Amino acid sequence: MKDPTYKRCKCRDESGRELGASCPQLHRADGSWNPRHGAWYFALELPPGPDGKRRPRLRRRGGDSQADAVAAWEAARDKLRKGADPAVRVTAAAYLTGWLAARPDLKASTGRGYRQHIAAMTALIGHLELDRLRAADIAAMFAAIAAGPRHPGPATLQRYRATLRAALNDAVRDGLIPFNPAARVRMAPERKPRPVVWTPERTAAFWAEHARQAAEAHADPFRVWRDLSLRPGPVMVWTPEQTGAFLDHATGDRLSALFETIADSGMRRAEACGLRRADLDLDAGTITVSATRVQIGWDVQDETPKSEAGHRDIPLDQRTVTVLRAHLARQAAERLAWGQAWAGTGLVFTREDGSPLHPGTVSNRFRRLAFEAGLPPISLHSLRHGAATYALAAGVDVKVVQERLGHSTSTLTRDTYTSVLPDVARAAAAAAAAVIPRALSGTDGLPADSRSSSVATVRKGRGENVQVKRVSASGAPGARTQNQRIKSPLLYH
Repeated sequence: MKDPTYKRCKCRDESGRELGASCPQLHRADGSWNPRHGAWYFALELPPGPDGKRRPRLRRRGGDSQADAVAAWEAARDKLRKGADPAVRVTAAAYLTGWLAARPDLKASTGRGYRQHIAAMTALIGHLELDRLRAADIAAMFAAIAAGPRHPGPATLQRYRATLRAALNDAVRDGLIPFNPAARVRMAPERKPRPVVWTPERTAAFWAEHARQAAEAHADPFRVWRDLSLRPGPVMVWTPEQTGAFLDHATGDRLSALFETIADSGMRRAEACGLRRADLDLDAGTITVSATRVQIGWDVQDETPKSEAGHRDIPLDQRTVTVLRAHLARQAAERLAWGQAWAGTGLVFTREDGSPLHPGTVSNRFRRLAFEAGLPPISLHSLRHGAATYALAAGVDVKVVQERLGHSTSTLTRDTYTSVLPDVARAAAAAAAAVIPRALSGTDGLPADSRSSSVATVRKGRGENVQVKRVSASGAPGARTQNQRIKSPLLYH
């Protein structure tokens, strides 16, 4: 069979006419192809048109290499064999819109994200023909989105590309394009923010700045408290003592059992709001996650967990079981009081009349209680982060923590949560330092008699001595929490 591919370029002569295949730069001096000049094309014979007349061969750009052109020719040939006309041009906008419409099985939250991504992308590349879409076009599109008014970061851009790659993978499978150009685009890696703990130093700095801004602007202290710019990081986590103080303050609130459950189990907000009574076994002390209430904008959608890892059984500690028993007893009393007006949703956490909770309302209540408790701000989702952090700090195996959280792999769990608490990091540093043999008698490398003093004298140089005050690493253990995974000797030593 005659080779269906050929090479040409867009160079022009003095009269402005394209040189095409006659450009001298297409070949090296030895006659071989110059890989840095021109592009590869293919030609495909088409069947006669509806009128029975012969049609000219289909000529299309295949790519920068001959292999790309061969793959493009094979894709067009396969499309022809399936009864489609490869000569009909399909724009990226038409394909992406049709691709999304053909996926009614998507979760509501996933579909909303796909629609947002496709709307933004088609505004920039929708006019391009699908089979002429190149990696350079997609890279330019991402650069334009990043420079747009919302300035999305690397993580958001990676989600855009994931949507585009999924759509174009289907286009490759259907023979519409020979390869996926989105897979060839280099992008900045996604860096997930690591949780940052509210240490005493960070907490003191926060409240000082909070007081200053509230006084200067005569602003509502709660509004200033919610200002994200005052936080040292995008994801903040309380210490175990702070978590205990919050749960103590929330005792008696009708949502206190929900907060206690998230703090112990690491459940997501959507999972807690969607927890059904049939999925709660207090005798066995387990929760089965099988339903969620997902907030999309302000609307709420009842769904099932997105992944297999999300379907899981979570063991509970005895304190949480006791709290949940008391919660269900109060709910039973409310059901009797409401009588026939009671909304029998079968959910564990409900409003006073048994109707479902709105996830946004739960978060709003959490923030208000945290502010009233005099604690630095975190999101409700950070109670989940705290549960993971405390468990790992207490020595729970990372695989166990992964399964409790519903992560698909332990890599995310390990990379996100290990060494978050400074006390754990200091304990690890001390353990490592203790391995190093020292000539001096003290385990800390100082003479034994100096360790008993609260003030150490350190020689700085040229006969100058500096006194350094020692701070004891010991402290009173947390008086509140009964969770043995939190009350770890690593945290309180």
